[in-house]
Amino acid sequence: MRKKKVEFPKCETCPKRTVSVFCDLSEDEVANMSASKGCNFYKRGQNLFYEGSRAIGVHCIYEGKVKLTKLGIDGKEQIIKIASDGEVLGYNSLLSQQPYNVSAEALDDAVVCFLPNTTFSKLIDDNKDFPRKLMQVMAKDTQDMEQRLTNWMQKSVRERLAEVLLLLHNKYQDDEKPTTINVRLSREEIANLVGTATESAIRYLSELNTDKIIELKGKEIRILNSEKLVRIANISF
Repeated sequence: MRKKKVEFPKCETCPKRTVSVFCDLSEDEVANMSASKGCNFYKRGQNLFYEGSRAIGVHCIYEGKVKLTKLGIDGKEQIIKIASDGEVLGYNSLLSQQPYNVSAEALDDAVVCFLPNTTFSKLIDDNKDFPRKLMQVMAKDTQDMEQRLTNWMQKSVRERLAEVLLLLHNKYQDDEKPTTINVRLSREEIANLVGTATESAIRYLSELNTDKIIELKGKEIRILNSEKLVRIANISF
């Protein structure tokens, strides 16, 4: 069987750049970035980089989803974030001049561009607006993490699970099947997102499935009653 040819994007015509931290670069800066970047195809389960390794550049997701994880003191993986099209990974480690503080692994087949440290640093030095864009992204990430920590401390596992399902559906809604979450996660990965044991996540997912609030088909999850899920999550959009 013939392998599908992967078309690697050019920065000048990349539609994802317009919604990323690189959206306001000049034509010359975009051309320089395009000339110095690399691009790779990752299969599900392949790592872009590992926690503790030397940060040598940033990764820009063109297509696909990537989970960012940290290892706990017990050696268990904790999912910090799921990143997707247009998001930039690893910039905080470059700015702090520290090793990567998380690992990045493809959740599905992904096309990811790589921008070396020298080019990224030049943008920071030469473009006065670029650091401001980075600060906005960092501030948003910090706010999201603070909210997540607050939820872990104040909400029950059932509430946290319902909120995670709603957030995943809001961000990764399947265009062809609007009620379906368009990201395939194992039960262990869902538990890591919620911050609970896998057995607990399985039990509460089964309860929501029995109550016909969601529908489970393998790794596919459909939201059948979003209003009830919102009430369980104790949130408002």
